Amino acid sequence: MKVSDVYLSGLGVFQPPAVDAGQAARRGEYDPGAYLDNRYTGVCVAGDVSPPEMAVHAARQALSRAAADPARIGLVLHATVFFQGPVMWHSPAYIQKEITGNAVPAFEIGLGCNGVFAGLELAAPRMGAMSPDETVLLTTAENFGSPQVDRWNGALGFIVGDAGGALLLGRQAGFARLLAVGSASIPEIEQLHRGGEPLYPPSLGTKLEMKARAQYFRENVMSLAEVSEVCTRALAELAGRTLEEANRKLDEMTRVIYHNAAGYLMKELLLEPLGIPMERTTWQFGRGIGHTGASDQLLSLNHLLITGQLAAGDYVLLTGGGPASVSCAVLEILDIPEWARA
Repeated sequence: MKVSDVYLSGLGVFQPPAVDAGQAARRGEYDPGAYLDNRYTGVCVAGDVSPPEMAVHAARQALSRAAADPARIGLVLHATVFFQGPVMWHSPAYIQKEITGNAVPAFEIGLGCNGVFAGLELAAPRMGAMSPDETVLLTTAENFGSPQVDRWNGALGFIVGDAGGALLLGRQAGFARLLAVGSASIPEIEQLHRGGEPLYPPSLGTKLEMKARAQYFRENVMSLAEVSEVCTRALAELAGRTLEEANRKLDEMTRVIYHNAAGYLMKELLLEPLGIPMERTTWQFGRGIGHTGASDQLLSLNHLLITGQLAAGDYVLLTGGGPASVSCAVLEILDIPEWARA
């Protein structure tokens, strides 16, 4: 989807301290073979800080950095992956209460780790009908410290970290401009994240067994090599289409941001399909904080800005893969804000 007049005016993150992956392997918490294969160096752990609280911290930072009035927020979007608090509770309302206190719509987005992309797709057309001075607050946050989750060994090619992120989107000005954004579904692999588990009753309170689900899918539906082929083809096609909508080429992208995946998955799912080197990605940063759900791209963008790795005139391709979906977005960096220079 080609986008006009949507700017990133604020960016905020909540990034807790990281636990050393090597030490976790030596303690027996992290499988030593997976440690060597995945090449993670650490993972962020937030303790008992809830995801909505992380999102509020990130939102306040985004608003502060943008010197923006929270009363002008006309839409609140919150992207989620795992439980945010009590079951059958609306976490976006908590974020709205803490940040704006107004009565504008507040929606929860459930596209898994691609939730931020979905938020951008929902926000962009709606912003055309909003007042020029109104903004959209887009947040996401996760805490995977639940007993239901094996942080270190629960998924193939990932260790999961805790973090939050926030974007403030406006129509008038910002440090970056959204040129295009899009997603594509891959329904033939939906069972990869379901395995052989029944659709009903919901598996509330049970251990999250992502490896077992993948194993069931591999044995009963298609091989993981076929899954990789389907996903890489979908991402390459979507990236090409999104770049075309942005009127840009891949070799114009200063940096390419993907999820904080294991090194071999980065190569398999991103580098080889797009034909780019690891050095153009943010993997060196991401391998130290773990896969933080939908926050990965926001944390990486923040890292690039505050470490001086972007300049005005640069272009950034954001990419992602979630449950049965792929997503992409193209940003143009217009200015390096004072908070990043400082």
